[in-house]
Amino acid sequence: KRERAMGGVVSSWADTDPAAAADFASSIDNPFVKHQVLELAARRWANQDTAAAMEWAQGLSGADRQRATESILHGVAEYTPERAAAIYEELTATLPPESRTAHEFRRMAQEIASVWSSSSPQEAADWAMGLPESGEVRRAAIGNVAEHWLRIDSMAAGEWILELPTGNVRDAASERVVHSTVQSDPATAFEWANSLSDEGHSTGLMREVLHRWNSTDPASARA
Repeated sequence: KRERAMGGVVSSWADTDPAAAADFASSIDNPFVKHQVLELAARRWANQDTAAAMEWAQGLSGADRQRATESILHGVAEYTPERAAAIYEELTATLPPESRTAHEFRRMAQEIASVWSSSSPQEAADWAMGLPESGEVRRAAIGNVAEHWLRIDSMAAGEWILELPTGNVRDAASERVVHSTVQSDPATAFEWANSLSDEGHSTGLMREVLHRWNSTDPASARA
């Protein structure tokens, strides 16, 4: 109840004075309430003045900075994903290569990829393929694109995945197919699991599919 009440206060406040609302959010002691309100304030401020909101977010520290930045990128990506991608690239452009693949930037890339692929999966996929390969940044973003694209148009998503180069990134997308089809079409899920280039991971996924398949149709699973 307190969280909902606090969120309502900050939501109204953020419409008139987003900077003050954001500063208030970052001062809340209760971590759970703080995180929820911080994200809300960040999104509202970003809708009014993205540059100012980003400057504030980057002035925060640790988890607060990451949450606020992800919320801003999510909000921007809902309306102009290309701008969210540009902001991400500005954030990482001056960083040394090892910092660009840090967990926080992988999470940001995933956030943009998820939102973008909900409306334009091919554009999101093209952008994600340009992300750093190290640190699993590209793999994580491509996995999110695959998951959303499968919901929109599974046939087109499957064709796109099959065109990806064999390796880590394609495996990430194929794994999402396995998880999305294992309940409705375990035979297809098994084939996709078997297609992974990582033999150890492929075997583990096939076992997982067979276990779940056996619980619904033992005869087909054995065959």
